[in-house]
Amino acid sequence: MSTLKAPTARGIDQILRTRFLDIIKSVQPSGRWKLVVCDSLALKILNSACKMYDILEENVTVVENIEKPRQQYPSVEAVYILTPCEDSCRRLVDDLARPQGPMYAAAHVHFIQGLDNDLFKDLSRRLKDANVQDRVKNLKEMYVDFLVREPAVYALDDDRKFFTLFGQDTDGQGGAVSAAKITGELDDIAKQLLCVCVSLGENPLIRYHRPLDVQGTVNRNIPWHLAKLLQDELDQFCKINPNFPPPPETPMARGTMILLDRTIDPISPFLHEFTYQAMVADLLKVEETTSGLKYSYEFTQEDGTTKDQETTLNDQDTVYTAIRHQHIANTTEQLIDDFNKFIDENQGSSGGQGQNSVRSLTDMKNVIANLPQFQEMKTKFSSHMTIASDCMSEFRNQNLEVIGLIEQNMACGEMPDGSAPKHLVEELIPILDDPYTSQMIKTRLIMLWIATSDKVNQDDLELLLAHARLDQQFKDAIDNLSFLGVQLSKSANKQGQKTSRWHRKKRESTTSQQQDVPFDLSRYVPVVKRVAEGHIKETIDQSLFPLLRVARPEDLRRESTQEVKEGLQLRVYKTQWHKKSANKNANAAKPPSGPPVIIFIAGGMTYSEIRSAYELSQAFDRDVYIGSTHIITPDRFVDDLGTLHKRPPPPKSVVPPYESNVHKLAPPPPKHSVSSSTSPVSGHHKILKW
Repeated sequence: MSTLKAPTARGIDQILRTRFLDIIKSVQPSGRWKLVVCDSLALKILNSACKMYDILEENVTVVENIEKPRQQYPSVEAVYILTPCEDSCRRLVDDLARPQGPMYAAAHVHFIQGLDNDLFKDLSRRLKDANVQDRVKNLKEMYVDFLVREPAVYALDDDRKFFTLFGQDTDGQGGAVSAAKITGELDDIAKQLLCVCVSLGENPLIRYHRPLDVQGTVNRNIPWHLAKLLQDELDQFCKINPNFPPPPETPMARGTMILLDRTIDPISPFLHEFTYQAMVADLLKVEETTSGLKYSYEFTQEDGTTKDQETTLNDQDTVYTAIRHQHIANTTEQLIDDFNKFIDENQGSSGGQGQNSVRSLTDMKNVIANLPQFQEMKTKFSSHMTIASDCMSEFRNQNLEVIGLIEQNMACGEMPDGSAPKHLVEELIPILDDPYTSQMIKTRLIMLWIATSDKVNQDDLELLLAHARLDQQFKDAIDNLSFLGVQLSKSANKQGQKTSRWHRKKRESTTSQQQDVPFDLSRYVPVVKRVAEGHIKETIDQSLFPLLRVARPEDLRRESTQEVKEGLQLRVYKTQWHKKSANKNANAAKPPSGPPVIIFIAGGMTYSEIRSAYELSQAFDRDVYIGSTHIITPDRFVDDLGTLHKRPPPPKSVVPPYESNVHKLAPPPPKHSVSSSTSPVSGHHKILKW
């Protein structure tokens, strides 16, 4: 048995990429070349972590989908990466038991999650009945059943969970979802979160939100139920794999998984966020894909003609990663600065000696037209110049300077000068009356007013609705706010509101990050960030956010020792942040100052909460990861709320159901007896190391 090592990469995207490539590298056939076969779900996960050239560089000739007819390669061994479901198992057996001979020389099978015993027995029986068990060289469980979006972001890719966890019962009688159904949904989530923990090499302590039971609201206790299920999964995994978790390279206390749900913060999903990434997702028509945000726009060429252009915003775009969490007021400035640096570094090869620095987006456009030899960077700068301009156009057209200020006053419970807002209803009425204000924005404003009011005055609500003149779908969304038990979050939210002015003064006094300097339109701090910050600082309210299990004394001692070291490193790290960023070696590996924090929000996470994870990571020099069932935008969240009282959408499987053999049918070949003792999948379901 080889010695297990903890992951050394700090980005969860890089960790998952390394895990996949290690699996592919581990298969070393005598003929050197191999191929990869996946089902649709495994392929989606693989594509979120790896680029095709990463895979092909490992002597892989092709990546195939097991659900489709394929060319036979009888002399090449195959690495199978499959979902542990009956449909994919049956397709695997079909590949090995083709009447014309097996599809490939051998099968190295890897499942993205643990096989349950019944499915393992069924697969073993099918392989034995088809007399092909000797063609399976190994069978392993990978525990990689989740998508990675960014270095700090993962997702379970299951937006249906929002409806099944927070909606009405499927019987259509208007009751809350039954505890049994919630447990079934949470059990699926727990299994996927186990995959996250295994990939990170962590057996974390589990902290969860335990909201107060407020009369008249529904408290499903989702984080508590999920905490127990996840702990059971971790305990069982550690029992089967006694060497887990692997020892870290440097002594470190156990990480912590913080389990929350969407009721923790009913404010963030409705706010207009004015950082670049969030604005793009909220204001522009973008498509969310596993590879990033895809945006199509019309581009004016040098000769004056227009051309349709498509760009994908992801971590391969260094221009994008430098500005995605910048406030839009700083984005243009950052783009111009980065562009000038690029010009300075390439003057010798561009023939542009003596080129003056650009000072505006118009200057950038003129200079870009004269850089044909730098097509890739030219395209990136041009794309972001256009996107930033489109965002600002929407900002002006939608009157977001006025609307955003009112939103922030409601969310923070105070005006920019610190005084309490006194006439919110009167301020909202002209905006709700304005025919140029969309029904979506009107709905978001009314929902914010409800979510931030200590007590909703029914007469005021009826007045706002009368001025808004909303269609029924938006009225339904407002009514369905009750399904989130808005009052449940009051205790957690008020804790943040009381200290919001302190947070603002703190940000003004620090030089750790330029984007932390507040703007009047960006004062609200997401509750998720305050909770994680309280955990790191050890100031969190233990009654609202308890640990499922108390840490062992040795863990507490290590944590306490580590905290002292962290405090010393934190001051040095903060004061030299800008200097280090300017250094070319700023990206050099540096061990974190404390154990990782893994956040999970059942029911969707916002882009402001995603940004918070990066800010916490930099402020405290910790690995902070954030994940959810899916990523939400304000408009999407309103649409989802509008149908929360209806029957949930039917479950959809990314892996299509098995209907028939995709290979041509023919009479089965004669069977030959093979001793079961020679089968690599015989015996008890104990396959296999993570």
